[in-house]
Amino acid sequence: MHIRSRRRSVRFDGRTITISIAIKDKLGLPDDRKHRFPARKITRIKHVEPTTWKDGWVTFVAPGLPDDVVTNVPAFVPREPANVFRYAADKKTEVAELLEAIEKARG
Repeated sequence: MHIRSRRRSVRFDGRTITISIAIKDKLGLPDDRKHRFPARKITRIKHVEPTTWKDGWVTFVAPGLPDDVVTNVPAFVPREPANVFRYAADKKTEVAELLEAIEKARG
Protein backbone atom coordinates (compact mmCIF):
# COMPACT_ATOMS: atom_id res chain seq x y z
CA MET A 1 0.00 0.00 0.00
CA HIS A 2 1.44 3.36 -1.03
CA ILE A 3 -0.05 6.81 -0.38
CA ARG A 4 1.41 10.02 -1.78
CA SER A 5 0.78 13.39 -0.25
CA ARG A 6 2.34 16.80 -0.53
CA ARG A 7 6.09 16.11 -0.71
CA ARG A 8 5.75 13.03 1.52
CA SER A 9 4.63 9.50 0.98
CA VAL A 10 4.02 6.49 3.18
CA ARG A 11 4.43 2.88 2.08
CA PHE A 12 3.44 -0.26 3.96
CA ASP A 13 4.43 -3.71 2.70
CA GLY A 14 2.79 -5.75 5.44
CA ARG A 15 5.68 -5.58 7.91
CA THR A 16 7.64 -2.36 7.33
CA ILE A 17 6.48 1.25 7.15
CA THR A 18 8.51 3.66 5.02
CA ILE A 19 8.01 7.41 5.14
CA SER A 20 9.70 9.18 2.24
CA ILE A 21 10.30 12.94 2.56
CA ALA A 22 11.28 15.29 -0.28
CA ILE A 23 14.35 17.31 0.73
CA LYS A 24 17.08 19.44 -0.82
CA ASP A 25 20.62 18.09 -0.68
CA LYS A 26 23.72 20.17 0.09
CA LEU A 27 23.78 21.53 -3.48
CA GLY A 28 20.09 22.46 -3.42
CA LEU A 29 19.09 19.58 -5.68
CA PRO A 30 15.97 17.52 -4.97
CA ASP A 31 16.44 14.28 -3.05
CA ASP A 32 14.48 11.95 -0.75
CA ARG A 33 15.03 10.97 2.85
CA LYS A 34 13.52 7.64 3.83
CA HIS A 35 12.62 6.45 7.32
CA ARG A 36 11.90 2.74 7.69
CA PHE A 37 10.66 0.96 10.78
CA PRO A 38 8.81 -2.29 11.51
CA ALA A 39 5.10 -2.11 12.31
CA ARG A 40 5.52 -4.29 15.41
CA LYS A 41 7.90 -1.68 16.90
CA ILE A 42 5.17 1.01 16.98
CA THR A 43 3.86 1.71 20.47
CA ARG A 44 1.21 4.27 19.51
CA ILE A 45 -0.32 5.93 16.46
CA LYS A 46 -1.69 9.45 16.84
CA HIS A 47 -4.25 10.24 14.15
CA VAL A 48 -6.04 13.52 13.50
CA GLU A 49 -8.60 13.34 10.71
CA PRO A 50 -8.75 16.10 8.08
CA THR A 51 -11.45 18.74 7.98
CA THR A 52 -12.60 20.93 5.14
CA TRP A 53 -9.97 23.54 5.92
CA LYS A 54 -7.15 21.59 7.56
CA ASP A 55 -5.08 18.56 6.61
CA GLY A 56 -5.09 15.44 8.71
CA TRP A 57 -1.95 13.77 9.98
CA VAL A 58 -0.66 10.51 11.35
CA THR A 59 2.18 10.40 13.88
CA PHE A 60 3.96 7.10 14.48
CA VAL A 61 5.43 6.74 17.98
CA ALA A 62 8.07 4.09 18.67
CA PRO A 63 11.25 3.84 20.74
CA GLY A 64 14.29 4.86 18.74
CA LEU A 65 12.22 6.37 15.93
CA PRO A 66 13.69 9.69 14.76
CA ASP A 67 11.34 12.54 15.60
CA ASP A 68 13.64 15.42 14.66
CA VAL A 69 12.20 18.16 12.46
CA VAL A 70 13.29 17.91 8.82
CA THR A 71 14.58 21.39 7.98
CA ASN A 72 16.05 21.04 4.50
CA VAL A 73 12.71 20.75 2.69
CA PRO A 74 11.76 22.56 -0.56
CA ALA A 75 9.99 25.92 -0.48
CA PHE A 76 6.40 26.06 0.79
CA VAL A 77 6.65 22.64 2.43
CA PRO A 78 5.90 22.48 6.16
CA ARG A 79 8.82 21.56 8.39
CA GLU A 80 7.63 18.60 10.40
CA PRO A 81 9.15 15.69 12.29
CA ALA A 82 10.25 12.66 10.30
CA ASN A 83 7.65 10.41 11.92
CA VAL A 84 4.65 12.48 10.72
CA PHE A 85 2.60 11.93 7.56
CA ARG A 86 0.26 14.80 6.65
CA TYR A 87 -2.53 14.24 4.11
CA ALA A 88 -5.48 16.02 2.51
CA ALA A 89 -9.16 15.12 2.88
CA ASP A 90 -9.26 13.25 -0.46
CA LYS A 91 -6.87 10.61 0.97
CA LYS A 92 -9.02 9.91 4.03
CA THR A 93 -10.24 6.45 2.98
CA GLU A 94 -6.78 5.35 1.84
CA VAL A 95 -5.25 6.41 5.17
CA ALA A 96 -8.01 4.59 7.08
CA GLU A 97 -7.20 1.39 5.16
CA LEU A 98 -3.49 1.89 5.84
CA LEU A 99 -4.02 2.35 9.57
CA GLU A 100 -6.24 -0.73 9.68
CA ALA A 101 -3.57 -2.80 7.92
CA ILE A 102 -0.89 -1.51 10.31
CA GLU A 103 -3.03 -2.39 13.35
CA LYS A 104 -3.45 -5.94 12.02
CA ALA A 105 0.31 -6.23 11.49
CA ARG A 106 1.04 -4.96 15.00
CA GLY A 107 -0.94 -7.88 16.37
